Amino acid sequence: MIEVLQKGIYTSIQDLGRFNHQDFGVPVSGPMDKQAFILANHLLNNKAKDAVLECSYKGPKLLFHCATHIVLTGADMQSKKNTQPINNYTPIAVEEGDIIELGVAKKGCRTYLGVAGGIKTEKILGSRSQYKGITKEERITKKTLLPIGKSEFIPPKGAVLHKPTIDYRNEVLEVYPGPEFELLDRESQNSILEKSFHISTVNNRMAYQLEEKIKHQLKQIWTAPVLPGTVQCTPNGSLIILMADAQVTGGYPRVLQLTEASLNLLAQKSTHERIQFNLFIEKD
Repeated sequence: MIEVLQKGIYTSIQDLGRFNHQDFGVPVSGPMDKQAFILANHLLNNKAKDAVLECSYKGPKLLFHCATHIVLTGADMQSKKNTQPINNYTPIAVEEGDIIELGVAKKGCRTYLGVAGGIKTEKILGSRSQYKGITKEERITKKTLLPIGKSEFIPPKGAVLHKPTIDYRNEVLEVYPGPEFELLDRESQNSILEKSFHISTVNNRMAYQLEEKIKHQLKQIWTAPVLPGTVQCTPNGSLIILMADAQVTGGYPRVLQLTEASLNLLAQKSTHERIQFNLFIEKD
């Protein structure tokens, strides 16, 4: 068991997501930064779908009631085990009674804490991912006890991981044209691809709204499928980028679609950070 002593700013349980229920309007959810999530499980020899803690901006303080191993990936939260600094992307042995504390995020805004055997909270609609209206709580709370799975994981001797060389300061997001991109006139297309945008204060696991607007003459569309990474354009020219908890349909024109790598990068960005869109070109 893991006991939550302090919950952090926004810490939630996430696995790969909740699939096959989108026809009922249920979002997929799952990790905001899928690459960091996958690495957390991979480094512990967990199953790819095992649940982890997604910690945003400032992490939790946790008391472990059993011996296990953990791994931290994603943003550096200056984490500590019993007040001693620990590193990301390295399996850490934890003994009964140890306290793991995550601080404020540096170079990114989301850290993933994987546990050997995974977190074993109740599955609802095939997933442990927390989401308001589906699970009892949308994030972890103080004094919560989190069950974990059994694991015989032993860190391989002599193995060295080369940490991912992702620069979370990179402002360029690779995108594909969305279904309604060609309905924009040439001036609007150039505007959306040439100007810089900033993430507004309206940002969460559902969507990021951008501060700057574009001029356009797009008409509303019939409600159509959307997914994480879809960039919608509202009637007043605001751009909304859908994230992990996005709805499954929408009526705003879909002008762009982020690549998966860019969606992971955007998940590590926060309020007022600058971004720019760049059309993705397949390499031969």
